[in-house]
Amino acid sequence: MIAVMKKLYIIFFVGFTALFAAEPTLGILTGVSSNNVLNLTIEGRAFTCKNYGILTLNEIEGLENTCKERLKAFELSHPQQRYFSQTHLKRYQQYHVIIVNKQECIVYAKGRKSLAELLLEAGLAIYKQSPQESITDYKYRRAVRRARNLKQGIHADAVLRSCVHLLQ
Repeated sequence: MIAVMKKLYIIFFVGFTALFAAEPTLGILTGVSSNNVLNLTIEGRAFTCKNYGILTLNEIEGLENTCKERLKAFELSHPQQRYFSQTHLKRYQQYHVIIVNKQECIVYAKGRKSLAELLLEAGLAIYKQSPQESITDYKYRRAVRRARNLKQGIHADAVLRSCVHLLQ
């Protein structure tokens, strides 16, 4: 009798929590303005967002002249990297989106990996630490470590690596 009651309780609990589980927000990608700016349609409304917690190479400011020149040289020698987001995301495809605030969101581009993680792993962005630690911060730091270990993107050049390290 007790075993039956436990099973009924578990079935009731799972069913009850499923009623209040939040539905994932799905957005349809309508365009990619840059590696960091995406245009989406969410519930019939147009929405433009930047990836949460990162800065892409064209958004990095406050670098000294040596670093700026090295960054420009990197961008010129890797022109295909400007279209990284366009090659990893498909227009008019639905993506799971978490809206963090009015301007920033997290777009999951490859299963459980967000576009921001993919950019960090490719060495095409730097991580902006948030004031509150979260699982997203952990994932971003792990992606940066992976890029450093594999010497991807800006982590392949010692000068750029030191410039980026100063910003973080």
